[in-house]
Amino acid sequence: MQKVFLYLYPIEEYTKVFENDNSLAVLNECIQKRYREKGYQVIFALYPDKNLYGIIPQPNDRIIYTDITFKEASGYNEDGSKKEDKDIKYPNEQYLINQLGFVDKIVIGGYHAQDCVRRVCEYALDCGINAIIDLDMTDFFFHLYKNTDYFKIEEYSPIRYKEHMINKMNKYGEEFAERLL
Repeated sequence: MQKVFLYLYPIEEYTKVFENDNSLAVLNECIQKRYREKGYQVIFALYPDKNLYGIIPQPNDRIIYTDITFKEASGYNEDGSKKEDKDIKYPNEQYLINQLGFVDKIVIGGYHAQDCVRRVCEYALDCGINAIIDLDMTDFFFHLYKNTDYFKIEEYSPIRYKEHMINKMNKYGEEFAERLL
């Protein structure tokens, strides 16, 4: 069985915003224990004009590239002004998935959980690939990993994640939390 952990866009522009103290060390340890040690091929997707940032690649890891540049995907113009939605391009999900080759199971993490990560996961599912998002390993990671009552370096549990978020959002009401998840 070919299992892949696909981590989207670990570049400086996304990661530097979140990193602190030992966050990147914990992120690297999670990738190692959750995926490499469990037989997953680890693959990083990057923009062709950007370098891997914050992740220590191992010899068996692979890097694939998007079909667009970071400049095309960014929500901001070079002068710092915000782009109109119509001017923002998304990487082609088919292009990314095709670079993986034959895959039985894919776990996706990276930036941004509710946008690019979700899009790639939905495309993989549409292709008949057993796909899931490890929400701990998305941009949510930098807030979750400090919560030792919830976060486990060695494993991700969608059920535990949902319970954690429901408990966290109970102050807004259980119905609100259920609707979000």
